[in-house]
Amino acid sequence: MGSGPAQTQAGYAHAQIRKAIINGEFTSGDRLLQAELAKQLNISVTPVREALSRLKEEGLIESVPHRGTTVAKLNIEQAEEIYAMRKPLEPILIRRNIDSIPDEDLARAARLIDKMKATDDLLTFTAINEDFHGITMGYDNSWTSRIVQQLAGIASPYVSFSLRLYPEQIEESHRAHEAILSAAADRDVERFIELEVAHLESTLVILRKLGDRV
Repeated sequence: MGSGPAQTQAGYAHAQIRKAIINGEFTSGDRLLQAELAKQLNISVTPVREALSRLKEEGLIESVPHRGTTVAKLNIEQAEEIYAMRKPLEPILIRRNIDSIPDEDLARAARLIDKMKATDDLLTFTAINEDFHGITMGYDNSWTSRIVQQLAGIASPYVSFSLRLYPEQIEESHRAHEAILSAAADRDVERFIELEVAHLESTLVILRKLGDRV
């Protein structure tokens, strides 16, 4: 999971464990033992405990009777619930922020699309994807934005899982990102919302196909 924290130890532990969950190093139902994680990360147990508490709040891990802390199980019902909340909330952000997103931020979003196209690493793609949507929707400190960011974080394992099984969807994602960026640059709010909701739905379509395999 890497070494050498470049931030607070709790923040470092959170980032590394979250990364391991997103990229499939830890999978649904895996036990997460504080002592083992601390040893792997070369830090004490206390920041690991703090990191696990934060990951639990984010919905990526859960406490299971007689098993302890485990990676949250992916299931289509949870995915449907997550995306049912994202679909009405993300348009609120888009409507509120589309006219105030600086052109230089949109230029940065364009560079992120190029980076996504250039990488073959799914974890890197997923991280850049989160940054791209944060820029184009204008993430801020509002409660709506905080909730959208949390839901997007919880959805990340589902996105990663669907792309691992259907890698051809990555090309579709590139096209969707280019269209979303174009709508944002044109300040075309209705087109942006239509594209963003369709982009969310495309992940759900794959997850529905997978059914019990999620």
